[in-house]
Amino acid sequence: MDIEFHYYMTYIIARRAGFNPDDSYLIACSSQYTDDNTEHLYISQDTPDAYESYISQTVNILKPQKELMRIYPVFHFLPGSLAEIAGDSTRRADGKLHLMNTVPDSLAARKVLTEALGLHDPYRIGIATHTYSDAFAHQNFVGADDGFNDMAGLLEKLIPSVGHADAKHSPDIPNKLWQDKRLVPSHASIDNKPRFLDAAGCLFDLYRGHFTDDDARRSLLADLGTAIGDSASTKTQRIGNYKALIGGEFIKYKEDAWFKDAVGFTPANTSVGGDTVPGTETRWGWKDNYKESHWFKFQEAVKTHQAYVLTNIVRPIYATMEQTTW
Repeated sequence: MDIEFHYYMTYIIARRAGFNPDDSYLIACSSQYTDDNTEHLYISQDTPDAYESYISQTVNILKPQKELMRIYPVFHFLPGSLAEIAGDSTRRADGKLHLMNTVPDSLAARKVLTEALGLHDPYRIGIATHTYSDAFAHQNFVGADDGFNDMAGLLEKLIPSVGHADAKHSPDIPNKLWQDKRLVPSHASIDNKPRFLDAAGCLFDLYRGHFTDDDARRSLLADLGTAIGDSASTKTQRIGNYKALIGGEFIKYKEDAWFKDAVGFTPANTSVGGDTVPGTETRWGWKDNYKESHWFKFQEAVKTHQAYVLTNIVRPIYATMEQTTW
């Protein structure tokens, strides 16, 4: 999924589920920033406030497998359980299954989001929302370089089969119609709109907890369905529709706003080594009260989310595959 679901639709779902405008904004921003948090940075080096950020997305699919496994399965391609994967295996034309296969609304995905909701941390909720939602769009792919993802049937390719790289952006566009020929013919024609609306409804239910509201759910899905439109709608049209649903509360998403509010430049002492800001003689340095900033709180949430998912979901599965630890 891209910003259409991770920011706009997530905000709408959170508000309809009962979150206030401030928390809905933080959840939606954190959900989208999970995709935009791609730089591994060192802040205020050689000071008591020295800090290292973690990335939650990378556009470099040529990274070593060990590094990819700390990003893609944790934030974007959360594996389902063995029972869920085995139950879904007949959808593939070759009958194969994979222990790291992404399954929508899986027990693991629900566990991750429920854990975050219980902490009442909007940054952690937003990151877990991203992971949960991506499981719907990225179903039947694994977050690694693996032949299971190969849509071309080629043993050797210039571009690795990492995640849905072979499908390009098709799985992430809410009104896209596309073909996944890895699947049996009855499932090979993909219509993303039902997948996205399914994600929206399930996310609404989890946000609401045990307080069910069928009328509110139906209204939400009807409004989002209208906003997405048919397969001919453009991204500009759809975003305009989401903004109309949000109304006067709408706040434009700015990718670098949180970072700029928390971090500035400091002179670099290059005699002691360390990273400098590209093209300058400065380093990144914290601004005042940085621990109260959105960027710092988001980074802390990224680290706790990663540790939780690696420990409780990914590493146990990886261990059963009898591969080395990472």
